[in-house]
Amino acid sequence: MIYYLPTIHSHHDGFESMANLASESKELLFDKLEIDFSRCRFFDANMAAPLAAVIAGVADNLNSIEIVNISTSIERILRKNRFLENYGYTALEDTNRTTIPFQRLQLSDGGRFEDYIQYHLKGKGIPDMSEGLGRIFKQSIFEVFQNVVIHSGSRLGVFVCGQFYPNLQRLDLTLADGGVGMRTNVRNYLKQNVSSVEAIRWALMQGHTTKTGSQPGGVGLTFLKEFITSNEGKIQIVSRQGFYEFQSGKEEVFKMESDYPGTVVNLEINTADTKTYRLMPEISPEDIF
Repeated sequence: MIYYLPTIHSHHDGFESMANLASESKELLFDKLEIDFSRCRFFDANMAAPLAAVIAGVADNLNSIEIVNISTSIERILRKNRFLENYGYTALEDTNRTTIPFQRLQLSDGGRFEDYIQYHLKGKGIPDMSEGLGRIFKQSIFEVFQNVVIHSGSRLGVFVCGQFYPNLQRLDLTLADGGVGMRTNVRNYLKQNVSSVEAIRWALMQGHTTKTGSQPGGVGLTFLKEFITSNEGKIQIVSRQGFYEFQSGKEEVFKMESDYPGTVVNLEINTADTKTYRLMPEISPEDIF
């Protein structure tokens, strides 16, 4: 099977293309998927995470994967972030340090993910934060990873990468899995037949979590949404047929045409933000830790 990948940005159309690829290739077995980049004029490097999750699902059905007809400019950035290493390309050194390299982590790799966040977000234009607030910011991202570990049911693991776009003054960090999606977990928790869109809305409400027992939860996505509001950045969530985007105080939520296998969370930070963020007294790190 040949799939002609279109231009991919961190927009609704880009995620819809990933879901369409998953839908068209889901029946492949003992076959080959050829991803043809000849129609792709630009590829947001952070979108390698959801693409990798889809490809991993296809490969898990004993199919081979080949990436062909990739332009020099796209090839260069995807070699710098190490995504193409898995498909016969050698890595390139990222001398400008704008990439947050692609990694595939297992669900047991929480410690590695925490180290990854600590190391690779440095020098990427994150707004100035006090020590306490910076700690909560990173722990909120880590909680998103933990939610994948606890709820995704993904045999394929977790896929993460990002990209700093200095000229556009934005930093994107994207986390994807090939799991069951938010819808399944919220349905099981609420005992209601909610849609993908309704499940995302529910997960974003303060204090909502499908975690059970003494382990805290429900803070990570809520905190990140509040930060994005002040930062004037963007947060996107794609899960099965649900698409959610929050930017400039406005929410965009709708049902996608195709079914993305799992969940993607993309955090886009406005690196032109000159504000200093400090921890308010009513927010305690113990709410997360």
